[in-house]
Amino acid sequence: MRTSKFACLLIVSVCLLLFATVSRLNIPNVSYYATVANLQEQYNDPKKILVSKGKGHPPVFAYWIFGTKGESKKMMRLLKAIYHPRNQYLLQLDDCSSDSERMDLALYIKSHMVFEEFGNVNVVGKSYGINKMGSSSLSASLHAAALLLKVNSDWDWFFTLSASDYPLMTQDGMFC
Repeated sequence: MRTSKFACLLIVSVCLLLFATVSRLNIPNVSYYATVANLQEQYNDPKKILVSKGKGHPPVFAYWIFGTKGESKKMMRLLKAIYHPRNQYLLQLDDCSSDSERMDLALYIKSHMVFEEFGNVNVVGKSYGINKMGSSSLSASLHAAALLLKVNSDWDWFFTLSASDYPLMTQDGMFC
């Protein structure tokens, strides 16, 4: 009896792993006008903030903020509420959003002096569909973490936020 339950669990796990891998292969390459790798190289000014770490210093966070069609303003509101120069941010609109909406979001980021000064906010250009209830959400989270690691690997914690989220207190308020 125990062996059959274990075999069933093993088969289901392998199937889910294969499904996640195969569904990941259908995602288009993230090379577009405002991709993470492209944003910093495009302006020949890769900015990296030196962060003090260790005892007595707050942790460094990496945030992946995702949204869908019409949520770019909510994403910017959330970014402004949680922004701290020590952290890294990756903004992504899914495939339901238009190219012009993604471009507007990238231009909005580039037009803000604070984001430009520290160079720690990036926008994913061409995106893919994200189903919050399926394996694509886990796959997208892992993909976002990998992109953030490529940009800057000097962070301690990874957070996934949707455009509908909003903080109750600032990062500085948590560590005081």
